[in-house]
Amino acid sequence: MRPILVLLHRYVGLATALFLFLAGITGSVLAFHHELDEWLNPVFYHTSSEGAVLSPGTLVERVQQANPRMQVWYMEFPDEPGHAALLALVPRNDPATGKPYEDKPVVQYLDAVTGDLVGTRHWGECCFSRQNLVPFLLEFHYNLTLPGSWGIWLMGIVAIFWVLDCLVSLLLTFPRGRPFFGKWRTAWKIKRQRLNHDVHRAGGLWLWLLLTPVAVSSIAMNLPEQVFKPVVSLVSAVEPSVYAARGKLPKDELGVTGYDFHQAYDYAMQHAADLGLSEPIGELYYSFEYNFYGAGFGDHDSNQGNAWLFFHGSDGTQLLGQEIPGQGTLGERFHLLQPAIHGGRILGMPGRVLIALLGVVIAGLSVTGVVIWWRKLRARRVAASKRREALQAI
Repeated sequence: MRPILVLLHRYVGLATALFLFLAGITGSVLAFHHELDEWLNPVFYHTSSEGAVLSPGTLVERVQQANPRMQVWYMEFPDEPGHAALLALVPRNDPATGKPYEDKPVVQYLDAVTGDLVGTRHWGECCFSRQNLVPFLLEFHYNLTLPGSWGIWLMGIVAIFWVLDCLVSLLLTFPRGRPFFGKWRTAWKIKRQRLNHDVHRAGGLWLWLLLTPVAVSSIAMNLPEQVFKPVVSLVSAVEPSVYAARGKLPKDELGVTGYDFHQAYDYAMQHAADLGLSEPIGELYYSFEYNFYGAGFGDHDSNQGNAWLFFHGSDGTQLLGQEIPGQGTLGERFHLLQPAIHGGRILGMPGRVLIALLGVVIAGLSVTGVVIWWRKLRARRVAASKRREALQAI
């Protein structure tokens, strides 16, 4: 059994090493992505106007009047005075062709009090300028900026193998023979004579209880409907997302847009009151593809994530779904915790610091694993060469 585990660990590790190295480095930086982006681009975040903020519908109207070929699909409200509102726009369909205009999707930042534009950028564009760095790293960490769903699937599959490798690597540290704990103690130590090997083994062992939940959350982030929810549902039921449920409906049953962001905000507040949610709306968006609105309540950096409500785009009184931390089945609660686990927010600021350090460790484990393989490969080649020379000398 052990030889099989060794081969699994070796080749799964080699296959995922580059991806985990990149994910670890970018994840380390992104543990504080909001603070980093605000530091790099203060113009996108800080405003000087004082007074009552404009309604979401008014902000949307201002932006769409200034960009007649574009339409708002997502908006983020400032959570404190002196901060800008964020609105994301995508091209409208050209009436002449029925296809979207060729304008690029854009993110605009508005003074929430005056409605004045304070900044614009194209989200996710390459690469390392001040305004592009953080959005690009976010996209790269999630899907390697590959087109379509290729990157999402690729990183999701890597996450599955990562979880498998976490289990295999733990089993490989178990000693053969007795006393078990007396011999296992060696696996936790780092000796100078075997520094690279012991850093790889002991480092992974000491941090196993941190690495495995992050690996599991990676599956939840990339392949929630395809893998994570079906597996969790074997233990406790997890309802499909509104996207998944609406995606199964024929297009003519989805309906058409029945109201704007003005009314969407009012419907969201009404549903929140009915469910006893007291936090303010922090995010609001509309799905053009599936004709529904989604509203997020509270601070999206909270320890357990914010609550989300989803309601029909034709009839706002029809609630389609809800994702409220701490509510639902055990499986649903576990699923809703995954983003907070992945970003470390579940432990507050110490958790985010821990995730930043863990990202560096993940990258380091990937490098040391490749070095171990290369040294062993080179040693095997040298040994084989010496055997051939000895046979030739006979």
